[in-house]
Amino acid sequence: MTTSPHKLGVVRGRVLASALVVGAASFGAWLLLKRGHAPARSIEPAVACVYPQNFPRATASVGSSTRVLPNAATADKDGAAAANVAATPAPLPEPTPYSRQLVGVLCRLHQKSIPQTPEQIVEWKLNLQQLVAQGPGAVAAIREFLQKNVDLDFGPGNGLGYASARAAMFDALVQIGGAEGIAGTLQTLQNTADPREIAVLAQNLEKLAPGEHRQEAIAAAREALAMAASGKLEGADVAPLFEVLHAYGDTSVLTDLMQAAKQWNYYSAIALAQLPDGAGIPSLIEMAQGKSGGSLNALEMLTQLSAQYPEARAALLEQAGKISPNVWPYLTPLLAGDLYHYQDSALDNPLLGEGKRSNSAHVVMGNQNFYTAPAAEILAPDEINRRLALIDELQTVTSDPAALKALQQARDLLARRHPQTVAVSP
Repeated sequence: MTTSPHKLGVVRGRVLASALVVGAASFGAWLLLKRGHAPARSIEPAVACVYPQNFPRATASVGSSTRVLPNAATADKDGAAAANVAATPAPLPEPTPYSRQLVGVLCRLHQKSIPQTPEQIVEWKLNLQQLVAQGPGAVAAIREFLQKNVDLDFGPGNGLGYASARAAMFDALVQIGGAEGIAGTLQTLQNTADPREIAVLAQNLEKLAPGEHRQEAIAAAREALAMAASGKLEGADVAPLFEVLHAYGDTSVLTDLMQAAKQWNYYSAIALAQLPDGAGIPSLIEMAQGKSGGSLNALEMLTQLSAQYPEARAALLEQAGKISPNVWPYLTPLLAGDLYHYQDSALDNPLLGEGKRSNSAHVVMGNQNFYTAPAAEILAPDEINRRLALIDELQTVTSDPAALKALQQARDLLARRHPQTVAVSP
């Protein structure tokens, strides 16, 4: 067995982190790739370390050794985490021999190959059904496996319906449901620092008990984000943590997102833009006005929101005369209906294929991966008209040639998205 160099999936033991971000980072982002309307952004040679677009979860791949992940408390160099660990959960009840056997068959960590033949796949699925059929009695065996903090990657296109053994056990808990399924899911949420697992488990809890465990999900995301900020999740893509904050949070997460902007400027701005009912707009306006970091990112998000929220529209118009010529190209696709999306989203289904994405980017600082794409290939006429009216207004408040060129490009892009609706530009 080998120990993963990355502390994804680590047992956090409810480490209470007091700061989400350690140290300050400069406003600039180091962008490895930027396509579409916006020009390429420079990369700082001193930090030109390339992380994978989709950071792999800590798993035991078939034919390789099992990765065992350390406890977060032991990873704290100052030993402070050990003093903050919450009480150890009550011991698990002893699993029934049959449920333990089923879990063992489904999650064979040292098998030479996963089920591959149609017969093997059918048998595996029947065993999973049998495990779920055990109901609450199976939860102890599932939790026993999950507490081992190991995983087995099934690989793509495996026919099993799950990417890994842990993913299958997460879904089994949802299918079992009830108080036991919730308890098993909640305990796993409290014991993992894998960003994607935290998001998936939070989503599962929402399915099992809508609205009842959002605070636990937010707390788990905060703690994992604090670990990432202090270097304990080296190389991890933390986008799913921001998804949890904006999907299940309210105005209470504004401070978290503003602080996190120092290290994850794009992820924080995207999350602020996606808070319900435009709750993040005042913070984005503050950032765009230069009162805190991430002014460019905030300006992009205000542009994205400008057709939906009057306060975002007013802020964009107020800033228009102050926007630098080299910034306007970044606003073009957003004026035409593009939205920012996390590349490694854990909560959203892929909206569009690669061919329909206007931009795809990787930022070295914070290992941020995202893209822009329209919410719909064909925009509704009323939205087209709102965006055209905004472009007209922007043309009256700026005479910058770069701005006028970007606005015309946005108009042309809108025309391609709904040619019947868009009038020919004079």
